[in-house]
Amino acid sequence: MLLASCAVVAGLAMTYSCSKDDTKKDDSDLIDDGGDDNGNGNGNEGTSTFASLNGSEYYPIIMDGTTSDKLAGKIACDLRPDDVNKFLYVWENTYAGNTASGLNFYGIAGDYTSLAVTNVGWSGAGYFVTGKVDGFEKIAKLNEPGYYFHIAYKGAANVAHACYITWGDGNLYRFVLGQGQTEVEGVMTQALKPINNDGAFVANEWNEYEFSLAEAGVDFTHTLSTNADGVPGSNIFCFLSGGNAGTVINLDAAFFYKK
Repeated sequence: MLLASCAVVAGLAMTYSCSKDDTKKDDSDLIDDGGDDNGNGNGNEGTSTFASLNGSEYYPIIMDGTTSDKLAGKIACDLRPDDVNKFLYVWENTYAGNTASGLNFYGIAGDYTSLAVTNVGWSGAGYFVTGKVDGFEKIAKLNEPGYYFHIAYKGAANVAHACYITWGDGNLYRFVLGQGQTEVEGVMTQALKPINNDGAFVANEWNEYEFSLAEAGVDFTHTLSTNADGVPGSNIFCFLSGGNAGTVINLDAAFFYKK
């Protein structure tokens, strides 16, 4: 798929509220309040057992409400779909909603994005934001040193999903989630190594990834296309899973953040 087609709002705007199961991990360890069992401070106020939640500034794309509540005050610009100014566009109905079962990356029951490829021979989707998003101007700060993109993926063995971070036409960073390699916007690309699981992909478990935005080289001050009302907008994270019907992509904890 050409990048130009990525920016076209041609699909159905879909955000999936995922089903819950009866098992919920205790979320008290997401962000430690600094106290011990007796209510005494331990000198570690505001830290989390998850390194990715110990940053200073966040731009969430996929994140459950429990986790985002724990990050209150650190969210500079919320990029999660609201079907008003922020969208998950499924291109030409190439994915369908899939039941999200079990725990998400941060241990919350069933609260993540799960999609399955339909039977039209290809697939693709993109998270799209407009200039009417609160804090939109702060996105340009992602060009500064110290910012990273983080994401978690769970899926079957020997399946690779083409992904890219983008901000305006022709301005992107290609990467692959899963196992093996696949073509991303015309370039054959090898899957990233997880930063957990000792750097090895583990099928049907959460694999964690992150990379420096400085190394990715996406320009977040790039001039964007505008709509008829002069409002700028762009895809910011896109993914494609090939054309095999039933292929599932599970995504969670997708955000930009400053360490």
